[in-house]
Amino acid sequence: MKRNRKNRLWPLILMVTIAWLAFVYPKPAAASSGDTLIVTAVPIGSVLVVGAASYLLYKHRFTQPADAKGRMGYKGPGEFFVGGFFGGSFVPGTDWTYQVAGQNATARNMTIDPGVTGGIKLGYFLDSCPYFGVEAEGSIGNHSQPSQTVSLNPPLAGRIAAGRVPSQSLLVWTMAFHLVGRYGFLPDQEVPFGRLQPYVGIGPGLVVLYAEADSAKNFGLEVEAGLRYMFTKHLGGFVEYKFSKQWAVELESQQLANLPASRAEFDFDRHQVVAGLAYHF
Repeated sequence: MKRNRKNRLWPLILMVTIAWLAFVYPKPAAASSGDTLIVTAVPIGSVLVVGAASYLLYKHRFTQPADAKGRMGYKGPGEFFVGGFFGGSFVPGTDWTYQVAGQNATARNMTIDPGVTGGIKLGYFLDSCPYFGVEAEGSIGNHSQPSQTVSLNPPLAGRIAAGRVPSQSLLVWTMAFHLVGRYGFLPDQEVPFGRLQPYVGIGPGLVVLYAEADSAKNFGLEVEAGLRYMFTKHLGGFVEYKFSKQWAVELESQQLANLPASRAEFDFDRHQVVAGLAYHF
């Protein structure tokens, strides 16, 4: 009985941890009131939605009729899981094309500082084929774009070959859906699939990039590769690498010093390394 109570406490502990991360997560330095509302509401809302969905899945699974061996709700070696993660993110230098007074000029190798990221995920590995599954994921990341001088090609008005870009905060909100494949090593009686589970995932993502003067909403490609270790039948820890790719992101009202505010277009690549815990049921 005591062991069952312990197992029931893990989802609550995990959800409280994720909720705490949502409150302490860094916010943009100069976000508007609307952005601040979204930045606060999205993590808390995501925690509540994932928590409610996980509870319903848990109750549904374990109220199924018993099998021939008396195991309640047993369908196969697949499982649902809910987890949270936290880590760092890196955006490589990229070219931004500014449109100023009808003329295009490309700023080479725009720099964005590394940042932090955190999120939650909910997924299911198939009972009939536990090597494959699906997951939905939500995350928020924070970056700073430092003030920098960039070269412009071609020069604006035929003579302005460089421009000063002011600093700004960038917030990245991602909702992703992954098809996931995994394999199990170190099987035992408690975890017959294997305690050590490398996995990969790929799928579409909706990414909202909040700058201080504008935001951009785009679909992108999301890829992940990770390694999970099951400490118990229900509790697992994981480390994960993520890659996100967006094409032709557009931000309005981007400033180049001494020039009118302009539209900027660029590809946005993002690398993340995170660690987390997940509850499997």
